[in-house]
Amino acid sequence: MAMNGIDLASFQSGLDVTAVTGDFAIVKATEGTGYTNPCFSGHAKQTMASGKKLGIYHFIRNDVDIKQQADYFLAAAKDYIGRAVLVLDFENTTGSTIQNQAGVGLAKQWLDYVYQQTGARPMLYTGISCENTLDWSSVVAGGYALWIAQYNNYNQVAGYQPRDLYGSLKYWKSAAIFQYTSSGRLSGWGANLDLNVFYGDGAAWDNYAKASKTSTVSGPAIVNPAPTSGPQWVSESKTYTLVTAVKLRTDASTGSSVIMTLAAGQTVKTDAAIIQNGFRWVRQPRSGGYAYMATGPVGDTLAYVKSGAAHTYYTVKSGDSWWSIAQRNGLSMTTLASQNGKTIYTTIYPGQRLVVR
Repeated sequence: MAMNGIDLASFQSGLDVTAVTGDFAIVKATEGTGYTNPCFSGHAKQTMASGKKLGIYHFIRNDVDIKQQADYFLAAAKDYIGRAVLVLDFENTTGSTIQNQAGVGLAKQWLDYVYQQTGARPMLYTGISCENTLDWSSVVAGGYALWIAQYNNYNQVAGYQPRDLYGSLKYWKSAAIFQYTSSGRLSGWGANLDLNVFYGDGAAWDNYAKASKTSTVSGPAIVNPAPTSGPQWVSESKTYTLVTAVKLRTDASTGSSVIMTLAAGQTVKTDAAIIQNGFRWVRQPRSGGYAYMATGPVGDTLAYVKSGAAHTYYTVKSGDSWWSIAQRNGLSMTTLASQNGKTIYTTIYPGQRLVVR
């Protein structure tokens, strides 16, 4: 099973998605932190109204802070999160030469942050030469699917005519989407279009759009995101004071190596927490990586520490959403939901109290 579709930017400002054949449209939303595609809203709404599947992409730059770029994109895409496939466009452009190994690290930061904020793993778009030349191991290990571009020539292609990839992928086993021409022609638009094939059906597309989980939809060339069943790390920004001596380890497990033993009274700043292997663990950012520390056993998860912080609550108002409350309190949706014992798909109601700190 496969679906055909197009991708759009401001160059296609007069195009009516409802008048062009196809199963999906992937629309440029943002670039850097200062550009929003003026056609984004219109094309996104047309795509949804026509019953087609929607994708939304951000064009990354290396001359702007990555987190700021991700937040800028998420603010533009907020109405479609959970319904649209999110994509990072990894290409060079004027003032931003990002197709290098340092750029891969920046892309990974963006992908990780957007995944952390939304619970949905974005895809990465790039050309086959870039995929073959740079080391993408970290991105592949993160479970991020690939939208690959490769053209045999620039001859006009009338209608959707998917073909095999010319050449082979080096780091991904397969691509989720293949952009096989930039010279496609479709009835309803009098200029060239990028034509793409998605190797799956509508349910597979929806799996990419929603919070990550193993796809149960069969189909060729689908790279399934890693399953998220079981314990998951939750973002936090806290400082703990130890009430007893605690071992700082190389991993969140009592079987991992000990880096050092911290004395009672010492403080530890953390950026994430998880409950697994019988303990609550926190992660401490360190030069060159992370260290891990247990804050207590499952039955008393803060037995070894004190944080000195009482909970802060927010009362849900009419019109609120996980997204709006999370943004207002500097949290990700997944963190907000998790610390309230819920998921981002749980319905919240006016008058409900949520822990925000």
